[in-house]
Amino acid sequence: MFVDIEDYKSPLKVEIILTPYKRGRLASDKKSYLPKEPITPDICWEVLRSTNAPRNIKDMLQCIADLPPSEQAQFKDVVLSTFTQREQSDKKNCNIVLLGEKLAVASGYEKELADARKIKEGKFLRSTSELNQVYVYFEDFVHGDFSAYNRLTCASFGNVYFSKSCVLPEYVDVPFAQKVHMKECNFIQVKKVNFKSGAKVHFEDAQNLPPLLDVSRCSYVNFKNCDLNALKNLCFAKNAEVFLHNSNLPENVDFSTCAELYLQGCDLKGQSHLRFKEGANVFLTFSHNLPDNIDCSKCASVDMAYVSNLPKNLNVAECSKVTLSGVDLRKQYNLHFKEGADVNLHGAYLPFALDVSPCGKLDLGKCDLSGLKKIVFKNRQQLEDSSLKFPQDWKGKLFFEEDLPHNNIRTYPPQLVQKIRVR
Repeated sequence: MFVDIEDYKSPLKVEIILTPYKRGRLASDKKSYLPKEPITPDICWEVLRSTNAPRNIKDMLQCIADLPPSEQAQFKDVVLSTFTQREQSDKKNCNIVLLGEKLAVASGYEKELADARKIKEGKFLRSTSELNQVYVYFEDFVHGDFSAYNRLTCASFGNVYFSKSCVLPEYVDVPFAQKVHMKECNFIQVKKVNFKSGAKVHFEDAQNLPPLLDVSRCSYVNFKNCDLNALKNLCFAKNAEVFLHNSNLPENVDFSTCAELYLQGCDLKGQSHLRFKEGANVFLTFSHNLPDNIDCSKCASVDMAYVSNLPKNLNVAECSKVTLSGVDLRKQYNLHFKEGADVNLHGAYLPFALDVSPCGKLDLGKCDLSGLKKIVFKNRQQLEDSSLKFPQDWKGKLFFEEDLPHNNIRTYPPQLVQKIRVR
């Protein structure tokens, strides 16, 4: 008789159930144990309906083996069910198979036990057709065709990898795994997936993601190269780390809870109210169609390298790290930087006027100065360290903050600029 896992319990909870029969109940003095109690078939059925964990199964069979031989025969169906369509091995030296064989020999049903073990298929604990569910245990790598079932429950812990050839049913539960890899999976039949709170989930290159996919409790989500247009009410957990490289997005996704956000290579034309969490690290490298009202003023760091269009009046004045490599800043008339900020404008088209004197680390290498008429540095060392090189025909004005007594601006004419040696 096959016994399905209808009420899954953790190995620790099952250990608590078995303790009176393994060791005895804790005495009232909390220091000693009472004599062991004889295990009953009802307790065994509860264990089989709760788990298939090797240590728990071994302990249950050992409790049966500890009974007098005359009392062991009543556990025949329990022992047979322990091996009927269940993966029971000697993993971690639990001796499950050996215990089962000894019990069968002692009570005369060893042939029935052998038959029960033969009909076991693969490494899956399969459920009855009435319940239409399948449970997967002890496997880090989940593969197979589960389309005949209504629900797949993966009760593994740690890392779980779903093969791209895995055919998923309508409902998928991964309630215990900390890291779940569903890369390249096809969700064509899937309606809902449940994850552990705080789980880290990878969907890279996944296809046909279900509209009601809920990742709102996941601490890490990677949707690289995924089409998310069909997803409804997409939102993320507080302080989540989210990767959306080259992904197609539904309109107006709420990213305001994300602590780390990677929108690299994305089309943001449908994000008319793009807002970010205070202190977030936001990466928009190679993205395009950024909305003009994008608000990154409270971000800790912003990376907009090589974006096709910058929003008007970009505000990065409170950002500790700013990367605007390879972008056109010529229409930015009010660009300011935070004191001590790490600023990278490598290869950018610089605006009409630019004050980089507050910056700490600064990279102006290979910048286009054709539109620049005035630039302010903190001192000559900052200019030297910035790697900025002035073209021979540059006619703008150079200022050093340390040479500006009070409000009198000291201007360096272009001919003097040419004599300043920079790397």
